[in-house]
Amino acid sequence: MPNPLRGQASFKAGASEFTLVFDINTFCELEDETGLGVADLVEQIQDKPSFKLLRSIFCAGLQAHHPQTSIVEAGEIMSDAGLDVMKDALARALKAAMPAPSDDTASAEGKVKPARKRGGTGSNS
Repeated sequence: MPNPLRGQASFKAGASEFTLVFDINTFCELEDETGLGVADLVEQIQDKPSFKLLRSIFCAGLQAHHPQTSIVEAGEIMSDAGLDVMKDALARALKAAMPAPSDDTASAEGKVKPARKRGGTGSNS
């Protein structure tokens, strides 16, 4: 069963079920393969998606649960799944891998605690 809190999402392609995983190792492999960091990958997918890049991302995401899936096999799985299923699975897995910070986390990270004044000896000598 996929763990949505760890960047995982399952989908069906034909009669088979597959699971995409986007974790640190997947992102490192993608960076090595594409030369793009995570933010650049996401931006590229959103702004100017190409099937070649999508297939590379899809193939990398399959490796954790479906090791040895080749880039060509990943393309075939994508074709079998269909464009809508593929986009949905990628979106769910990527969103789970990079959840938006909660209000508490965002505000706590943005705040700097004021320096505490050190207590003196109590005398003004």
